[in-house]
Amino acid sequence: MIIRQETETDFPQIYDFVKTAFQTAKRSDGSEQDFINKLRSSGNYIPELALVMIDDTVYENAGDENAGDEPGDKLIGHIMLTKFGIHGVASMPKNTFEILLLAPLAIHIDYRNKGIGSDLVRDSLKRAKAEGYAAVILVGDPQYYERFGFVSAAEFNIKNKQNIPDENVMILELVPGILDGIEGTVDFD
Repeated sequence: MIIRQETETDFPQIYDFVKTAFQTAKRSDGSEQDFINKLRSSGNYIPELALVMIDDTVYENAGDENAGDEPGDKLIGHIMLTKFGIHGVASMPKNTFEILLLAPLAIHIDYRNKGIGSDLVRDSLKRAKAEGYAAVILVGDPQYYERFGFVSAAEFNIKNKQNIPDENVMILELVPGILDGIEGTVDFD
């Protein structure tokens, strides 16, 4: 298994992959692949924090007598962190505290419940911290994301404009204490 930065040539495959992955997800509005494209085309895209996981041991052409003996590269996971802001923070320039947004985590159905998602989340958070980012926010399942240290953003008096339930808007401090005294609003649109 390889985790690497996504490349522009990956974009069409990632689009189809995310669309397919979310067809079998517990929660989906069916637009996750479009949301990723929207984030990519914004000024908030950070290529170094847009990652894919590849299974480089899969023989994509198994059974094809014309195929070679080299393994293929099968996309099995995708994650993206983009710049994001907590608005209405009086102590910050432009009243915005910059953090990261974890975009939809997508895992191939055949690889779910095998630690692939956890590996991608941990790797992306490690890279984000190394790049100097202070916190990450997301909308997701508390039972899944609490294992990485995410807590309800409401614990820091961070509200959201979409009225998403507090337990699903989660945040993680990459720098302990960085959110002390920070309160404001996030807008996921």
